[in-house]
Amino acid sequence: MQASGGQRVQAFLWDYLWICLYLIGLAGVSAGAMALLGGARVDGLLATPVRRDLLAFFTAVLPVWVYFAVGDGRLGGTWGKRRVGLGVVDGTGQTVGLGRSFLRSGIKFLPWQLAHTALFHIPGWPMNPGTPPDWTLILFGVVWLLVIVYLVGLFAFGRRTLYDRLSGTRVVERTL
Repeated sequence: MQASGGQRVQAFLWDYLWICLYLIGLAGVSAGAMALLGGARVDGLLATPVRRDLLAFFTAVLPVWVYFAVGDGRLGGTWGKRRVGLGVVDGTGQTVGLGRSFLRSGIKFLPWQLAHTALFHIPGWPMNPGTPPDWTLILFGVVWLLVIVYLVGLFAFGRRTLYDRLSGTRVVERTL
């Protein structure tokens, strides 16, 4: 049976606990690195918007993407989905595998990465943000459009998100 939007939100909130714990740990490691390396070295590492974006991608977005891809592809569902009794399957009801799961998770977290890209290109962000370039505002519009499309799919249109449709997956209730 197809999972409801509420079940999927509940599962994501359980997974979000892991994401938050990871990001708190990452903040601790970052603070430690700043203390050990000194501000000048860290400033050099973060000197350009592209460097900041790449660092955020490799330290924050990619690990979360991998967590969801491996959980859904290898285990049939992330820890949160399994806790709620859900799983990710293909059109035949089988576990999706890593390839399809990486595609699904990549599309799912695309708005998060696009938002990082836009933020890091705002002059002075985050301490003293200046006027953002027009293209960043357009990118934020794309981010919010994707979020809305994802939410509409979650609660309507067969309860399949855009990333489920594009990857050929469904989230279903699992019998324990």
